[in-house]
Amino acid sequence: MTPLLLLAAVVGGTIIQQVLAYRQSQEFNRATRALRKDGAVSVGRGGRRYRGGRAFVAIAVDDRGFVRNAVSLQGWTTFARSRPLPALFGVKVSQLRGDRDLTGVSPQQREAARQAADFLKNRRPAPA
Repeated sequence: MTPLLLLAAVVGGTIIQQVLAYRQSQEFNRATRALRKDGAVSVGRGGRRYRGGRAFVAIAVDDRGFVRNAVSLQGWTTFARSRPLPALFGVKVSQLRGDRDLTGVSPQQREAARQAADFLKNRRPAPA
């Protein structure tokens, strides 16, 4: 009976983790969709999974190349939620592509913002 109970606990834990991860990704997608009203949106990922954690940064850039809005998802657990990243508001995209540090931004967020800016530079036009 003990091995069966152990197996049930592992399966139950896996299912709960999958549900929480799904809810987290849906919440971040909602926050990212809300950025669309502010301009072109791009998402980047920075950091390492087990070395300091990962960060996801979504930026909305206006026609002049300035970040109008930004959100970040950073944390170790599936309970992490997206938060505004005001340190990027008003920053030029070309500055995000550079190597200069930005105050109020973690190294993981900086790497993710750089990747998001690079994606914007290399974006393809939307299909008609």
